[in-house]
Amino acid sequence: MSRVLRKLDIMHCPWILITRTQLKMASNSCKVLAFGAGAVLTIFVVERVKKWKTATQVGKKIQRKRQQCKAARANVEEVLRECGMTCDQAKTIVALPYMELQRQLQNGSLTALQVLHAYQIMALEATDRLNCVTEFLPEAEAIAQSLDKLDKKNGPLHGIPVSLKESFELAGNDSSAGLGHWLEDYKSQDAVIIQVLKDLGAVPFVRTNVPQTMMLSETNNPIFGRTLNPVDLSRVPGGSTGGEAALIGAGASVLGFGSDVGGSIRQPSHCCGCYGLKPTLERMSRKGHISLAKGQTLISGAVGPMSRDFDGILESLKHCLSDLHFALDPQVAPLKFNDSIFSSTQPLRVGFYDYDGYCRAVPACERAVLIAKDTLERLGHTLVAFTPPHVRDAIPDLYIKTITGDRGEQYMSQLRKDIVVPEIAKLTFPHTLPRWLLWLLSWIVQAAAKDPQVGRALRAPLGLRGVNDWFQHAVQLQQFKDEFLASWRELKLDAVICPVSATVALPHSETVNVINTFSYAMLYNILNYPAGSMPVTKVTSDDVSNMAKYPNTTFGNKCVIKCMQGTEGLPVNVQVVGLPYQEELVLRVMSELDKGLRAEQDG
Repeated sequence: MSRVLRKLDIMHCPWILITRTQLKMASNSCKVLAFGAGAVLTIFVVERVKKWKTATQVGKKIQRKRQQCKAARANVEEVLRECGMTCDQAKTIVALPYMELQRQLQNGSLTALQVLHAYQIMALEATDRLNCVTEFLPEAEAIAQSLDKLDKKNGPLHGIPVSLKESFELAGNDSSAGLGHWLEDYKSQDAVIIQVLKDLGAVPFVRTNVPQTMMLSETNNPIFGRTLNPVDLSRVPGGSTGGEAALIGAGASVLGFGSDVGGSIRQPSHCCGCYGLKPTLERMSRKGHISLAKGQTLISGAVGPMSRDFDGILESLKHCLSDLHFALDPQVAPLKFNDSIFSSTQPLRVGFYDYDGYCRAVPACERAVLIAKDTLERLGHTLVAFTPPHVRDAIPDLYIKTITGDRGEQYMSQLRKDIVVPEIAKLTFPHTLPRWLLWLLSWIVQAAAKDPQVGRALRAPLGLRGVNDWFQHAVQLQQFKDEFLASWRELKLDAVICPVSATVALPHSETVNVINTFSYAMLYNILNYPAGSMPVTKVTSDDVSNMAKYPNTTFGNKCVIKCMQGTEGLPVNVQVVGLPYQEELVLRVMSELDKGLRAEQDG
């Protein structure tokens, strides 16, 4: 019996040994897994705590800012109650065209204080409906009072109320770019353009809303919330100067200032039916205008005016190009307004196109270009069909690659410290992925959506890996500028007219899905050409019906078709473009087109 047991023991001994080894290894593996799970859980908890802490800290700043804005508004409302101006009186003043308002302020028929109160009343009404004003400026009352005490009018903008995009720095105030954690960083002096406006006699009276990071074509942020379109509340007013456009489009501001790095003046003007001008970068000072990407200088944001009518754009640019402006910022080209170019009656050669080769414009935007073309031809100008070269490659390979050349790190680093709105989270999601995963995702999305533009846009920032790549990218950008200018020169063009955007105002939260539609504006940021945006027509029922002919083969196109339902009555602008430093020529074309369109309407 013992012999049998010894045999069994010998037979099972290896099995016993293996089992014990495996158990030991399994025990160690469990410890490793437990340690790994604990580490992951710890990281998760730490990150959640960080986010909670960030949200709490930022939330407190936001609440304090809202209280400040609420108090400033309450002060304005108290002053307005005491002044006794009625809503009807305010509407009478606000209805005055820019030149008539300027005339009555200059001859004393209206005081600066009366005009200020009228616009404050209308701004209160507009922001209650649209959420376009971030804050009422308490110093406006004192500025207007001081102007009224002067024996002599203080400049050509004497008493003109001016609204300002929230991104312009004001002494003693903060500028957030829609980021909560940027609040309470109080500035020591006004932006240069605000100093110039005050010197000309203007009265800054409100600041207007922006999208978070100012890199979105709609206006929403965690501090002030979402701004609505004055024509259709279900749609965007555009971005990033969306609050400004909404206020002007609602008739509650006669003159405002914004900035434009990808259409941010022109596209909101298009959405809200007002006038806007993106000058050449070096024509107006950007000093004192905040930006999240100042280190990127190949494509930068320009500062420019917006107005309810053309004369507001003309007069503000003409007078802002002043000696003080040039003295305060030597980086600005010291070029005074050249009235001989603007006033010339020599016939022009104007190029036109309704398709840029990248994104097909909807019927309403195509028709607006043809209306502008026919009007300019009747005025004696020669209109020439123009095909902008290589836009299909320029948008992803030059614009998107430049703006996101650091994989969006400057923006992401700020968003990590903030409460993020859904539209920005969706826009920046690709920047959170490893390079290899983004590359793979881009091809998957491209195949699934049957849309090569989406894939190329996602892959655009992956091509820049170092300084040498950036240098070569700058060379490619300059080559594109040279080729574009050669095409322009070959046709001997003086100016060009084209769509501002491929669509009219979009529904809220849809802009991220159709970024390709903004190619018409982005092109002239790449080139640094001055470009104006002006209303020409409105969407008709035929325009909506003709969307049935719009190509629907890609994800982007299908989104456009969906978004353009129910757009009848929305404003449609055209874009007027000139060569660098030819703002006067752009304004001349805009002026003649504006007068021609009005004459046709009156006839």
